[in-house]
Amino acid sequence: MPSRFPLQSLLDHANHRMEAAERLLRILRRKEEAARQRLDELHGYKRDYQQRLAGEAGARGMEIHLLRDYHAFLGKLESAIQHQESAVTQASAHWQNAHDNWLALRQKVKAYEALAERHRHEELRRDEKRDQRSTDEQAARRHVPKVEL
Repeated sequence: MPSRFPLQSLLDHANHRMEAAERLLRILRRKEEAARQRLDELHGYKRDYQQRLAGEAGARGMEIHLLRDYHAFLGKLESAIQHQESAVTQASAHWQNAHDNWLALRQKVKAYEALAERHRHEELRRDEKRDQRSTDEQAARRHVPKVEL
């Protein structure tokens, strides 16, 4: 009967940590995608308001207070865009750090799995050797002439 892999508990623990890291990676990817989507929406709003401003101001002119309101709103949009770009950068950095951690954990799991596989092969080799020895002993007993005393 093969013996238990002595590092099995470490392999199990490393697998659990890697699975947790994978879940975190998926969560962080969704957060990054949501941040990018909000950034795209803000860019869309800014384009729309710039087009509206150009259309209304160019076609028939615009009162100064409305022009100021448009520019103030565009300034707020630009500030929101800068803030969102920072959020996207931060979300991307968090994902990258989590990805690096996952890679390190995956490498550790693969190392433990390689050791487990080596252990399994060694156990099989020992079992085969034991079986061969047993078979050889049985064959030798059958062919050895009995000596009477």
